[in-house]
Amino acid sequence: MTAPHRKQRINVTFSPPTPNGDLHLGHLAGPVLGSDVCARSQKVLGHDVAFSTSTDDNQTYVVTTAERMGTGPEALIQHAFKSVTTTLERAGVQVDLFERPDAAYTEFVEGFFTHLWRHGAFDQREVELPYDAEAGEYRAEAFVTGRCPACLAHARAGVCEACGGYNLPAALLPSDTAAALPRRTASIWVLDLERYRAQITDWYRASDVQLRPDLARVVSDSLATRLPYIPITYPSTWGIAVGWDGPDAPAQAINAWPEIYVGHLYWLAQARKADLGDCDELVQFIGIDNGFYNAFVYVTLSLLAAEHGLPVALPKTRTLTNQYYLLEGRKFSTSKGDVRWAGEYLDSVGRDRARFVLALTSPELQQSEFSEEIALSTINRRFDEPISTLTRALNTTLAGRSADTPPSSWWAAALAASRQRFEEAYRLETFSIRKAAEALALHLEVLALRSEQIDLDDPADVSGALLFLWSLRTLAWPVTPDLSEQVTQSFSAPSVVEQAPLLAELTEPPAGAFRGLNTRRPDHGALTTPS
Repeated sequence: MTAPHRKQRINVTFSPPTPNGDLHLGHLAGPVLGSDVCARSQKVLGHDVAFSTSTDDNQTYVVTTAERMGTGPEALIQHAFKSVTTTLERAGVQVDLFERPDAAYTEFVEGFFTHLWRHGAFDQREVELPYDAEAGEYRAEAFVTGRCPACLAHARAGVCEACGGYNLPAALLPSDTAAALPRRTASIWVLDLERYRAQITDWYRASDVQLRPDLARVVSDSLATRLPYIPITYPSTWGIAVGWDGPDAPAQAINAWPEIYVGHLYWLAQARKADLGDCDELVQFIGIDNGFYNAFVYVTLSLLAAEHGLPVALPKTRTLTNQYYLLEGRKFSTSKGDVRWAGEYLDSVGRDRARFVLALTSPELQQSEFSEEIALSTINRRFDEPISTLTRALNTTLAGRSADTPPSSWWAAALAASRQRFEEAYRLETFSIRKAAEALALHLEVLALRSEQIDLDDPADVSGALLFLWSLRTLAWPVTPDLSEQVTQSFSAPSVVEQAPLLAELTEPPAGAFRGLNTRRPDHGALTTPS
């Protein structure tokens, strides 16, 4: 495989985290790390990349968590935003822009939905919603729990996290809160997806993007029956208010789930300082629980925005889902307290080591389970030990030597094979952080095994070993950026902390001699455990 010939503008984003706590390992092993490795890999492939998202301040989970913790929503948001920002930095997630909604954002979102409302894109409906008479408020989304009518799993209104299907608040089979609250009729504005079935179907027929199996199932199952209507507004004072029903009507706020799509438009445009959707391809990383909204609501909103004159482009859109990361058999959940905080884990094992094992065990296509003991064993066996072996051997035998002759045929074949594995993992059509981490593990394993067998009298063997090490500067940069920088420093080459090394330049040997690999970083701890 070869590097792409045409430089493309690629926008990358991940589902905005709800600011009801720090990121946990489920977030990091899923959409957060996936999107960062993707953005980094596209830079390595030579593309022009924008990577941004924000916190999801208007989710009702913020309110329910604040109530449970005995604090106010704004205080919770501020604390969570600071925590998440710090964790992203610790994890080496090179997001171009990570903000929280402000006045300009709120105005943009309100204007977007109001424009579509004025053009008749939404329908007004009388619906039954759970009503809390004591509070004098309608309840929806995080306030309402029950059993999913499709798969019977415990669910909150909106999305079933187990099957990815959509549920209206009154559609849940009664249990817990849902059973205790009576229904009351309310007037809301909805996006009737069945009304737009033809446009949605045409969109998928025209797309050459292959969906991951779980999202493909959500699409096929949903299209096999009547598509639901999605609330665009709720009778609520939490969220972005709209006055579509007049000044004397009850307060209505935009549903935070459809809002996410408009947020992506806004923040990516801010990151690029360009028009909405100004890219060749949009890559979205989400948990499967967001699958229905991405597959139907966001697609429909984008089509309606273009149809009704909003300056929204319709780039090729690639939505990469992940399944759930389990903690001792339970789904990671901030709201339920089932967590291993990402920041704490990064501090305990180090950035590269955490990124490596989380990428290697990421729940890309099926659920996977995090075990502290197994994770540490995997890090030691597949990352620490080979790095310690190759560092000890190469520093002893090759310090001061240069890659100044063509590599031997063995090393040339090994490098071509490793490069092909990495490229397959990094190409958008076959993107996989699990495959990337596996390619890295095998590269380290081969280098460690061969490092103690180098024929020091054979310049081709010496050059081959050094070039195989040097290639990690580029190939490992998306997954383990600290290792990439250490390899860079070992040849006195320009830093790659901020500037991505390019795959197109991989065959160019390092200009400087090898001066030894230092696997310790004073700012992030050891890349590996001390040997």
